[in-house]
Amino acid sequence: MKKSVILVGLLLMGLQMFGQYKIEGQIKNHGGRILLLVQDAIGQYDTLGNSITADGKFCFTGKVEQPIAAEIRAVNTRLCFPVFLENGNYEIDADVKQPKAYKVVGGGEMQDIRNEFRKKEFMLQHECDSLRKEYEKTYGKDDYFGKLQIKGLLLQYEDLYDKAEDEFLKANDNIVSASLLAWRKDRLMEKKNLSKKYDLLGKKAKATIPGCYVKPYAEKIAALIVGGIAPDLQMKTPDGKSLSIYGVKAKAKIIDFWASWCGPCRAENPNVKKVYEKYKSKGLEIIGVSLDVKVDAWRKAIETDGLPWLHMSDLKGWNSIVTDVYQIHGIPMLFVLDENNRIVGEGLRGEELEKCVQKVLAQ
Repeated sequence: MKKSVILVGLLLMGLQMFGQYKIEGQIKNHGGRILLLVQDAIGQYDTLGNSITADGKFCFTGKVEQPIAAEIRAVNTRLCFPVFLENGNYEIDADVKQPKAYKVVGGGEMQDIRNEFRKKEFMLQHECDSLRKEYEKTYGKDDYFGKLQIKGLLLQYEDLYDKAEDEFLKANDNIVSASLLAWRKDRLMEKKNLSKKYDLLGKKAKATIPGCYVKPYAEKIAALIVGGIAPDLQMKTPDGKSLSIYGVKAKAKIIDFWASWCGPCRAENPNVKKVYEKYKSKGLEIIGVSLDVKVDAWRKAIETDGLPWLHMSDLKGWNSIVTDVYQIHGIPMLFVLDENNRIVGEGLRGEELEKCVQKVLAQ
């Protein structure tokens, strides 16, 4: 009888533990709030755990029926990192003074997969940091040549990371790969390669909550790369009339994002003007989209630089709708469109801009 009771007790205990997670750990140098959060398919957060301790120690428990992508966040700090909730125990070690050096031990299969790729990330970052220190030691932090070398090194690191990430996305049709894109969404949007990365995901990954969250952003970026149909914009001209990109009919169009306060934009204006004067009669039109906030400064720059093409703006600066619609993170930024508003070139200047316009007009 005793044995039966013990067996029943063990069975009940096992059933209670099924689908449960337990996350214990400490965030050093933090005596505030610690949250366990999950994000839904539209980007809204739900709090699964909330802890306030003076020494940064915390413990979160709960039940899951399938792996869930979550994150642990130390409120009012830069420390925020992913964790994949599955049946099992987790041990966390983190420090707000070293936000990238967090450790997640334990968990289940999905956490193991993420931890393996994290080893690759660390290896690449370590190599990059070591070389950067050598450059800084040789040239000094303020040396111009040294800065160029370091910038090239960082770009090289990003290329190596992109390749490693692509291989990971193709090899892992699961929530981890989708969550990786969701976690890096803003940076991938800025680089305009989110749609390309999204296409590498498998069906299972795309069907997860992080996959569904990333999808509309990937589709938005797909329209802003060469081959995509440029979004329309409708704004006011300097004299208050309404103007839209689609409303301008031309065999080739240059959409020039600029501002009167932007030195590089003003320096590039003579080059754009040469292209306009050379090809206007052959079917080229230019629409200058300004990120100005003051109409007088905008009008004066147009007059001073002698820019005879079309202009429009909502005079909201970096809060303009164009920064979101066209994902503008820096100006000057130019897009070349064909007569069907398809993007055939972006970010071009000088000879490359002229060659692109020639190609479109020759079609």
